[in-house]
Amino acid sequence: MMLNIKTHVQGMGKVLYAYFLAVALGWAAFPIIVIALSQYAQLYVVLSVYTFVVTLVFICILYMMMHGFGELDRKPYQWARYNMKGFACAAAAFALIVLAEIIMILLADKYIIVKHPYFTIASFNHYAKLILYIPFFWFYRIISPPTEESVIPEVTELTCLFPGIIIILSAGIGYMMGYHGIRIIKNPPKNEFLRKLVYGGPRKKKKIKLPPEEDAK
Repeated sequence: MMLNIKTHVQGMGKVLYAYFLAVALGWAAFPIIVIALSQYAQLYVVLSVYTFVVTLVFICILYMMMHGFGELDRKPYQWARYNMKGFACAAAAFALIVLAEIIMILLADKYIIVKHPYFTIASFNHYAKLILYIPFFWFYRIISPPTEESVIPEVTELTCLFPGIIIILSAGIGYMMGYHGIRIIKNPPKNEFLRKLVYGGPRKKKKIKLPPEEDAK
């Protein structure tokens, strides 16, 4: 039972790692790329293009990590292995992300509102709601066109569910392909940094302790 819980937590951890890596990439280049390119295009256009690229990178990283997770489950381990495991882990991980985002939305609506004597500046409020969802800025830009009040799209309690489709599908398909030994990307990245970033460093194999009656066999 504990091994089954542990392996699902590991799968959730891989999804969360890939997601927050994408969040870091989304914000890391913001002051450099966005400000540098804002002279050539409007701010939200530059952000849309950049975050779309970040989303593609995120999908690739998540797919490869869950593919490797699925390959590990091909071995005769003592925990649950099934085709939909990747989907289940991704759904559980995304539920945590949504919970954190809803809390962020509530906090932003209560505390992060900048008011002016003549109008309300909504951009700061919208930026606060995008802290966890910056990789999907381009998507929210499509469904929430800029207004006179703010050119930054707003994330709501309903629309914060939409990225789950991309996350759950990428992780679920990646795990399933790895579980069945199907490889689209045959070789891991040659660059050592990228290889460690995606696959992690070498880990020592842990020996599973069997019950005394099975160990005696």
